[in-house]
Amino acid sequence: MDLSRLSFSLLASLCVAGATAAPTISVTLDQRLSARAGGRLVVFLVAENSGVKPDTPPIEGPFWDSEQPIFGLDVDALTHPNEILIDDRASAYPHKPSELKAGQYQAQACLIRTHQDSNWKRVSGNLYSDPQELMIDPDGNGSIRLVLNHQIQAPNRPALPGVEWFDIESALLSAHRSESVRLRAGVVLPLEYDPSRHYPAIYMVPGFGGDDLDAAHLAVDRAGSTGAARNLAKATFLIVLNPEGPNGHTLFADSANNGPCAKALTTELIPALEKKYPLIARPEDRILRGHSSGGWSTVWLALTEPNTFGAAWSSSPDPVDFRRFQIVNIYDEDDFYTAPSKTESGALMCTDRPSFRELDRDTGKTRNVMTIRREAMQEDVLGPDNTSGQQWDSWFAVFGPRNAAGHPAALFDPVTGVIDHAVAEQYHRYDIGAMIRADPERYLWPLRNNVRILVGDSDSFFLNEAVSLLKDDVDHLVATWEQPSKADMKAGHPPPPGGYIKVLPGYDHGTIFRSPEIHALDREMLDYLRDLDSPHK
Repeated sequence: MDLSRLSFSLLASLCVAGATAAPTISVTLDQRLSARAGGRLVVFLVAENSGVKPDTPPIEGPFWDSEQPIFGLDVDALTHPNEILIDDRASAYPHKPSELKAGQYQAQACLIRTHQDSNWKRVSGNLYSDPQELMIDPDGNGSIRLVLNHQIQAPNRPALPGVEWFDIESALLSAHRSESVRLRAGVVLPLEYDPSRHYPAIYMVPGFGGDDLDAAHLAVDRAGSTGAARNLAKATFLIVLNPEGPNGHTLFADSANNGPCAKALTTELIPALEKKYPLIARPEDRILRGHSSGGWSTVWLALTEPNTFGAAWSSSPDPVDFRRFQIVNIYDEDDFYTAPSKTESGALMCTDRPSFRELDRDTGKTRNVMTIRREAMQEDVLGPDNTSGQQWDSWFAVFGPRNAAGHPAALFDPVTGVIDHAVAEQYHRYDIGAMIRADPERYLWPLRNNVRILVGDSDSFFLNEAVSLLKDDVDHLVATWEQPSKADMKAGHPPPPGGYIKVLPGYDHGTIFRSPEIHALDREMLDYLRDLDSPHK
């Protein structure tokens, strides 16, 4: 045996007499790749008969509908042919390696060397192995050696008819991150494009996990559209933004962790786009559209950047009132993970709060699939100290301060779920409901006149709960607040068509796209543009 090829942790495990049997899971670097690599090493396992779709690579995990083992370890350096042992010192969910049940598993490893995106598979230089079989016997023994032999290349932005890929360096974000940062957009040209004509623009903010590459399939949708959708495609540019950063979706909000994302958008990217393309450079002709995280962004930008954007169409936005951060009141509750509930006999017990549910459209009933605890603890394995770039960590990065290590501060403890109320108080500045209640003179009428919000009453992530609170507040304030006179509106322009907040019965986060209300958005945008005193009339 060549002991020089074994990691220190593996040597230590060989020397512990009488140690509990545990599978040996080691990871090494292919000699053809970088001679030295470091980052977050993650091993994904999928058990036989787990319910995960056959032939799904383990690195597609975590799997929400089937809890599978994942292990994570920070690696300062990995050089061929040395090995890293994944033992009980690694972060683990749901169990440590020594607690794995007997049986057959598929195993696969990745090394996340660079955090620039919520999806490590889109970042050049990140590494992964082929999947291999791991067999663990009834005594807990088993062995596997995973070789990091594939290197990610950032996705190409292909040449497509009617689509142009635009990017510029951001001086603002480059200064914040101390590295070169580029702002990207996928520009979908109007159908029957006339370069001599000036057009309004729809700025599309993708949801979590989306980026400017979404322009490719949206261009196909536009090209095959009919009716109002086709007329809108003839009348507007569609500009698909890239909301990604090292901490995941930035929501295009200026923040302590992500930097001046809104300012970079409004003072760097949009002026550069309007310099290159024949776009009408005034707020009324810049329309916002987004779903989910993108839906939150559209509401936020419409309210906080009124000198840049006019109307906004938002569907299923991320929490717009933090008294329902999904289903948790971050100000008045202490435990993010559990809540009291009653058994059939009437006894009180604590149960884990869900974070994701599925709607059965035949019965109208929902089934809880994922809990906040499971989701957050898996994120902690993927990236410790709130660095995974996944949903909860991305919210921490947008809404909260930095911690002592320079990472996003946790709103709640990843093990216990206890809420840090000092951090929660700092979320107020991004709480749209709180902003409107505190300063209706500034925010109420722009929201009511310029913003349209749709959500299903069975939203998969419980986002309808915050929207309902916002709707109740807006309805109350509208009934009691004196509407500003026309003289208070922009000189020379009538008020834009009124906005709305609608909670649609029988729809979830995805099926809302089948609703008549979503199908009506193209017509609403066309009507809005036709009502403007713009050169394109």
